[in-house]
Amino acid sequence: MDRGRKVMVWILGFVGMAGVALPLGAGILTLTPENAVVSTLAGSGQPGSKDGPNRASLFRWPTGIAADRHGNLYVADFSNHQIRKVSRSGVVSTFAGNGLPGHADGIGSEARFHGPDTLALDADGHLYVADADNFRIRKITPQGLVTTIAGNQRPGYADGKGSAAQFVYPTGVTVDRHGNLYIADRGSHSIRKITSDGTVSTLAGDGKPGYSDGPGNQSRFADPITVIVDSLGNLYVADAGNQSIRKITPEGLVTTLAGDGKPGYKDGRGTEARFDWPTGVVLDSEGTLYVSDSNNSRIRRISPAGEVTTLAGAGISGYSDGPGETARFHFPTGLEVDRNGNLYIADSANNLIRFITPGRQQFVHPGLETGEEEFPDVHG
Repeated sequence: MDRGRKVMVWILGFVGMAGVALPLGAGILTLTPENAVVSTLAGSGQPGSKDGPNRASLFRWPTGIAADRHGNLYVADFSNHQIRKVSRSGVVSTFAGNGLPGHADGIGSEARFHGPDTLALDADGHLYVADADNFRIRKITPQGLVTTIAGNQRPGYADGKGSAAQFVYPTGVTVDRHGNLYIADRGSHSIRKITSDGTVSTLAGDGKPGYSDGPGNQSRFADPITVIVDSLGNLYVADAGNQSIRKITPEGLVTTLAGDGKPGYKDGRGTEARFDWPTGVVLDSEGTLYVSDSNNSRIRRISPAGEVTTLAGAGISGYSDGPGETARFHFPTGLEVDRNGNLYIADSANNLIRFITPGRQQFVHPGLETGEEEFPDVHG
């Protein structure tokens, strides 16, 4: 095997969904700092817009990621104003958007976005988009039809139905099992809810930046970037301006799960830990929360007991694949976990889609065997 022409992936077992590892006879293997290995799935590292296999493709500041049940990834390509698709074999295509900023509904390339930030998929395969610079929430059917659910052309803070509602700068979106959407409206420092009929209400935050736990309308956030919902209806928020991860119960009670409110880097339990501009959050099937600690160039892990550790990232901005403790990222943002437990990262400033798998045995991602460019042997 010509190792200069292939990007190596260290995994254990056989190639399963999305071309990554499902350990033999062991079910899903949990990611830990001891077994995490970072690899690159798509993008060349240069900014641009180009479809194609793996490292021949180009992104421009990718942010959100969502994985479907078939092993495909969808990527919010923020500065290209497009939604991209990465097949399970690693081939990148454009799913929606024509690359020009604007607002238009329609099928595929007929549609326009302006700074699509994060994505969420429901059980029926519908994709939801926090279209931040359009101040709207969009929906894309599996066939690629783009429509607008809520918001209008004017930034503002108003509850209501459909286009009567306003968002200041919606950056995060998640969907629960009942089809309700939850929005991290960064610009209004609040968490909004959209029911299946398009009615928008405020779940937590009062529209003013600050920091306070408590009942929803008495709580405050500062630049909440993303939000994720668990199977019980609890929400977890990357409250970037407060350097913390917040939790909201289904009843609307806000507490602080991790972070002491000061920028920095420190592992520890709950509020003993420190982050520096956490932007992405995602949950795995065991209730472990993963966080993109963007200014620290690290991926952090919060156990169900609230223990914060560092999963990957040397803490120095840059680019390198390999074992978690030596890998480098450059402002990682969006995160996604597939049903095999593999973690995907939108490595925004590197213009790459990265992924983390458990295991130390070398194997080749099948989708990475294609392509004509020469790449360094990142594992020596």
